[in-house]
Amino acid sequence: MEAADARKHLAALIARVAERDRAAFEQIYKETSRRLYGVALRIVREPSAAQDVIQDAFIRLWRYAHTFNENLSAPETWLHQIVRNRALDMVTSNANKMTSLSLDQFSSDDDDEGGPIEIGVSDVETEEHVTVRGCLSALDGKYRQVLTLAFNHGMSHAEISDHIGVPLGTVKTWARRGLIELKAAYEAAQHKPSVRNNSSVAASAV
Repeated sequence: MEAADARKHLAALIARVAERDRAAFEQIYKETSRRLYGVALRIVREPSAAQDVIQDAFIRLWRYAHTFNENLSAPETWLHQIVRNRALDMVTSNANKMTSLSLDQFSSDDDDEGGPIEIGVSDVETEEHVTVRGCLSALDGKYRQVLTLAFNHGMSHAEISDHIGVPLGTVKTWARRGLIELKAAYEAAQHKPSVRNNSSVAASAV
């Protein structure tokens, strides 16, 4: 099947799922689950966790198929984004170690901004833990993805580039901008009357 025909075929299946067509849902699973599992596994690094991500992603596909717009996104891209978002949510929620990052570490070679940002996360669900996780969740998806992979897996620019399939220079830019936004959000959260009540930000539906 040619690429254009494959896209039309998959878009049509998603449209049928939006109408609660279970046969179409099963067909999408049969045709895409193996590739989507690979996407999840590259992020969460554990087969059982990747399976959980796929299960959750397909539940969301069933619930939110009506939001798909083929004029805005290719169906494969849309499905991959669902899986990436669920995988990153899982990785972020399981964060349980001390992480120390600096702007210099994730900046482009010609960047001259610096200054360390210490992010403490312990095994205990502390107020700081909740604040950091909330600030990270509030970031734009691409920034959250890059920083989460760096925070929880210690991945380098090159490794992140390979994992998410974007150019190395783009990864550096997203990491730098994301860390700047994360630092600003974290500092702002410290001045709120109730950090715990305001730090948890819901992820996008998809």
